[in-house]
Amino acid sequence: MQADCIRCAYTEVNTAVETFGDVLKRIRAEAGMNQAELGRAANVSQSWVSRVEAGQGVDESSVRHLEDLLHADGQLMAAYLRAQEKGSAGSLVVPGRDTWAFSDLLRKIHRTDVGSETIDQLKIITEQLCCEYVSRPAEDLRADAHRQLEYVERLISGPTTLAEHRELLVIAGWLSLLIGCVNYDLGLARDAESARSAAFQLGREAGHGEIIAWAFEMSAWFAITQGRFKSVLDYAGAGHDAAPHASVAVQLAAQGAKAQARIGDKSAVRKELDKGARLLEAHEHPTRPENHFVIDPAKWDFYAMDCYRLVGENERAAEHAREIVRFSERPDGSDRSPMRASEARLTLATVALRERDLDGATEWARKAFSADRKSVRSLSLVADELYREVRQNFETDSAAGALREVIADFYSSVSGKV
Repeated sequence: MQADCIRCAYTEVNTAVETFGDVLKRIRAEAGMNQAELGRAANVSQSWVSRVEAGQGVDESSVRHLEDLLHADGQLMAAYLRAQEKGSAGSLVVPGRDTWAFSDLLRKIHRTDVGSETIDQLKIITEQLCCEYVSRPAEDLRADAHRQLEYVERLISGPTTLAEHRELLVIAGWLSLLIGCVNYDLGLARDAESARSAAFQLGREAGHGEIIAWAFEMSAWFAITQGRFKSVLDYAGAGHDAAPHASVAVQLAAQGAKAQARIGDKSAVRKELDKGARLLEAHEHPTRPENHFVIDPAKWDFYAMDCYRLVGENERAAEHAREIVRFSERPDGSDRSPMRASEARLTLATVALRERDLDGATEWARKAFSADRKSVRSLSLVADELYREVRQNFETDSAAGALREVIADFYSSVSGKV
């Protein structure tokens, strides 16, 4: 008799703390059915059964159907009505039932519609998109990155574990950075800043210093192309503070050097280039150097080239530029990295101009502007610098007419984008 009372008391307490999903799971198990079998019998999917048992809401007609199907003797309907009285089947804390309340809390924390396989696949796809930045048509890449981001946003809005939630924020951060870069390449400055700002917020929310640092790097890049050279140094410093040991610190040093070169401080340029070179040596060669958000020696050549051109070290600038073009050119004549190759060809055009080789300068400029994949604002910045040298040194020289025409055609092609 005493054992029966204890059993009854236990049943009463257990029933009081069971959620509807718990009751369904228990009765299904007592009926000897797995989720797939119950799904087939009820004409629903196995995943629907899984979600209901995990706590997803269910309508009364479905409850009655399951009640009849499982011969639940009113247990499912009673659990459903209890949940309705509480206002939610997901109530976490019930006074006097801390043990069950915290158990339920932990169960809800681990509830997810995502899973490690989905996270891994999202990482692979996102990295691939970042690797395609160097050469894929900008509009196509932008569209795919937006679709990927929209999918990640839907997952963030659904049930995830805490760890998955952070992973999704990080993936969304990288995608936002990528979209911001492509937007800026296309001349969409306002959209680029919106994406950059979103990436910064996502990086801060996820506690991911590298994403935060890349967001500052983008601000530095924007500032260089807009002539705000002193602001570049502030952004570079803030980015370095956010992720001093990540490879983005190398690129931040490069942006600082490019700004100092345009300010005209040659000693500061050398200091920044030395700093960047030391940082680069501290990093292993990346497994996928084509990823836009990693730095390798080939990218460092690109930044050093820009600085040497600006401070008048023509031989070193040309040496780096030729190496960039050589590395970029495929056997069929196309470029692996058309944006970098275009700026390298403009550097060779500038060096040829300084050597009074107008035909060579014109040909290099024509090749630079012919690439389909352009970073409009970055290329315009270097084109402006080339054009200034043409005006300063060859303004009345008719022999420079062909070069002026090539530059003018480029400006016409990007009108409204800079």
